[in-house]
This record gives sequence, structure tokens and C-alpha cells, in this order.
Amino acid sequence: MTAAEDVSDLVAAMRREFPGWTIVEVGGRWFAARGMLNGEQLPRGTLEAGSPAELYLLLDKRRS
Repeated sequence: MTAAEDVSDLVAAMRREFPGWTIVEVGGRWFAARGMLNGEQLPRGTLEAGSPAELYLLLDKRRS
């Protein structure tokens, strides 16, 4: 499995495990926001991480 496939699998898992959150990558940074993003301003409570794995951990903490 390639690194790109690993990332794709992790992002797919986040989308399944955290319904209601939008997961996106912009400029090498990963974001999770509740609901839709409008492309201009990040909603309050948006999570930001340097990798999809780091973002997963942040989302998991919110779930606990």
C-alpha cells in the first residue's frame, strides 16, 4: 500500500467515524469542521492539524 492510499483510507475512515464533520486538506494542513465549509472563513470550533493522523486524534478526543 502506498502512502497516498494510506491517507485516502484514513480520510475515508474519519468520514465514516465522524459523521457531521467535513474533512479537508488545504495547503498541506488538515481541517475538520462541523457542517459544510464555505471556502472563505473557517467556522468556530474547526480543528486543524499537520497530518490526517493528527486530525484523527483530535477528532477522537472530541468524541470521548
